Amino acid sequence: MKNNNSKRASQKWLGPMIGKLNRFCRKFHLIKWLVVFVLTITLTGSIYLTFLAKTAHVQNLESSLSKTTEIFDVSNKKAGELYAQKGTYVHLSKISRNIPKAVLSTEDRNFYHEYGFSVKGFGRAFLLLLKNKLLHRNYISGGGSTLTQQLVKNAYLSQEQTMTRKFKELFLAIQVENVYSKNEILTMYLNNAYFGNGVWGVQDASRRYFGENASQLSVPDAAVLAGMLTSPSAFNPVDHPKAAKWRRNVVLQLMVENHKLTQAQADYYKKTPINVQNTYVRKDGYRYPYYFDAVINEAISKYGLTESEIMNRGYRIYTNLNQSQQQQMQTTFKNNTLFPTNAADGTAVQAASIGVSPTTGGVTAVVGGRGQHVFRGYNRATQIKRQPGSAMKPLAVYTPALEAGYKFDSELVDKKKSYGTNHYTPKNYNNVTRGRFPCMKHSRRV
Repeated sequence: MKNNNSKRASQKWLGPMIGKLNRFCRKFHLIKWLVVFVLTITLTGSIYLTFLAKTAHVQNLESSLSKTTEIFDVSNKKAGELYAQKGTYVHLSKISRNIPKAVLSTEDRNFYHEYGFSVKGFGRAFLLLLKNKLLHRNYISGGGSTLTQQLVKNAYLSQEQTMTRKFKELFLAIQVENVYSKNEILTMYLNNAYFGNGVWGVQDASRRYFGENASQLSVPDAAVLAGMLTSPSAFNPVDHPKAAKWRRNVVLQLMVENHKLTQAQADYYKKTPINVQNTYVRKDGYRYPYYFDAVINEAISKYGLTESEIMNRGYRIYTNLNQSQQQQMQTTFKNNTLFPTNAADGTAVQAASIGVSPTTGGVTAVVGGRGQHVFRGYNRATQIKRQPGSAMKPLAVYTPALEAGYKFDSELVDKKKSYGTNHYTPKNYNNVTRGRFPCMKHSRRV
């Protein structure tokens, strides 16, 4: 009886409140304005994201992934290559059919039936975002990205887990689907995927872990590679053989569910061991490290490119590099007999040098230090902040004197003299004057 009374009382209080709210909404058309606001935000966001996707130049994606950035010298001869997230690029015809079957069974079973994104995946990502917001986490803990979304994320976006990145990923994926066929997208993905131990792409991964080309990979070995995609550091067979085998068996079972294997085949493959064999040889086109470091730094500061873009977009960079001078300079710096002995604690005596063309002013050679080179580390030739001392005299004093008609043995008078309205009076370091002397034999006050 008491509960019924309290229920009637609450209804008596809530009823008028709801009625007032409804009348207020109808009077000011709040529902309509809310719909207009949501549609405006959606339209504005869609226009912005479409613009980003259209201006990303995805038509160059395949070229940038398959080609390395090359550096050319002053004679337009190739001097070296820059690459970071790159492996040996191979076409789909050179990849065992077992690899796509394993990868698609694990990563994106509906790859050939969707247009770059999954409605279910996006819905899951949105629900996870709401959950994490309630738990005060500003990221998405999962979201079911399609293969195309993973490709554009690795090629264009950061690894941050936010809804903003998800929307960018969506529009870029659609644009990629507009330009490329499914097999072309799959080829780019397989060549751009990371497999741990500094190895990118299925060809180099096949060499690194199984000593074979990607075209030769068996079903269980293909399952090992597919299993590594979620966490290369945790599931690679070199560092974690037990975890790699467990993950391989999970992939084999997923292939059964995706009708790529029978259960009997999967059970047979699960019993086979993982035989690791390494025949991978890492390419090294970074032949002139300090010079190439300076090229990258200039491209970043002058053209607004990022390091990743320079290293991975397949640019052709033309420089004033003289390879002969650069090689001689590097050889000289490696000759310890030409430098003082190291400090007592083993610290090497440091030095740096730059070659400059007197005709064009172009930089022909750069060495920024001695010892082990660190990629884009401290370059004493281009970054050191010290006054040049007497090294400036040939440029600032001797050359202008020769151009003005002085000869090597022309004489000047060393005497006390003042300059300017403030009567600036320079002195020799020992305050002694010498009278007449050959101008290029001694450095003194004149």
